[in-house]
Amino acid sequence: MKNIGLIEDDSVLVNAYSKYFKITKTFNIAFSVPDVSDALNLAIADPHIILLDINLRSGSGIDGIKALAQHFPKSSIVILSSLEDAKLTRLALENGAVGYLLKSSSLAYITESLLKLDEGGIPFSPVTISHLMQGGAPTLTEPDTAGLTKRELELIKLLSEGLANKTAAHRLNVTYFTINQHLKNIYKKLKINSKSELIAWYLNKS
Repeated sequence: MKNIGLIEDDSVLVNAYSKYFKITKTFNIAFSVPDVSDALNLAIADPHIILLDINLRSGSGIDGIKALAQHFPKSSIVILSSLEDAKLTRLALENGAVGYLLKSSSLAYITESLLKLDEGGIPFSPVTISHLMQGGAPTLTEPDTAGLTKRELELIKLLSEGLANKTAAHRLNVTYFTINQHLKNIYKKLKINSKSELIAWYLNKS
């Protein structure tokens, strides 16, 4: 069972998440705190996932993503918010979040989305996926492509639309292993280390 950290100041929601994860035996709650500063004071092992709200007592949770990533370098940070805003979705990814889920989504959908992280999936609610493509997909030309091949660019586009690695492999008619090799090459060319950085790079080209 994977450990998950909650940064949420609504105790009713925290109880709902905790009970659901316990009943479905999907996640173990490693910690639950109302603000980023409280999480940064914890001396515990990195949880697999941190669910982060945006509206917190100290301000925007998005501003705390980088500090959380430094304190919990092995954790995947996912925004869980009631705010449906394209700018916030993009800003969250640019700051290092790996996904953006809405509280209006069902607990089953939220859980399923988080579980797909192991398959290379990116947890998004349907509305926030559309946020990524607002303004249209970027048209990349040299030197914007940083030496990426046409197939690598196709893969980046699919991943930016929220597809998991396995789904992208099926769409491109290649093996899962090939997708992973493509990603290694892409990360090396762009000098990045994660899918969230990759999507942020892609969005900045639009």
